[in-house]
Amino acid sequence: MTIVVTENAQDPIYCLLFWEELVRFMDNKKPLPDVPRYEALRHLDPVTAEYDAAQAKAGNPRPEVYWRDMSFDQQQEIYKELLEECFELDWFNLAPRDEITAPWQRWTPKPELKDTLNWKYKAKRLAWQLGCGFP
Repeated sequence: MTIVVTENAQDPIYCLLFWEELVRFMDNKKPLPDVPRYEALRHLDPVTAEYDAAQAKAGNPRPEVYWRDMSFDQQQEIYKELLEECFELDWFNLAPRDEITAPWQRWTPKPELKDTLNWKYKAKRLAWQLGCGFP
C-alpha cells in the first residue's frame, strides 16, 4: 500500500493523522468517524446507523445534518483546533486519548457564519474549485 500525504509530509504528525484516519475507517467494528467527509454516508453503514440509533435512544441524538449546518470557515476553525491538540500530543509515549464520539456536544453550528448562496458566493466557490482544486 502506498500512502500519499498531501499536507506537510516532512512532519510526522500529518502522516500519523492520515494513518489513524485510515485505520479508523477500516475498522468495521466501530462507526465511521464523525467528520464532514462521511456525513452523507452514515446511514449506509450498518454499524454507524446502529450507533446513531443507540445514541438517539440514549437521549443524545446526532443531528442528521450536523456538519452541513456549519459554515466552511467554522469547520476550518475546528480543524485547526484539533490539529493544535495533535501537535501537543506525545504520539509515541502516551496512552491514546478518548475519542470524540459526540462532536455536536463540543461544537455547535453558528448559523451567522454560514455563507449565503448568492451569485458572489457561487462564483467564489467555483473559482476556488477550478483554480485550486478545492471541494
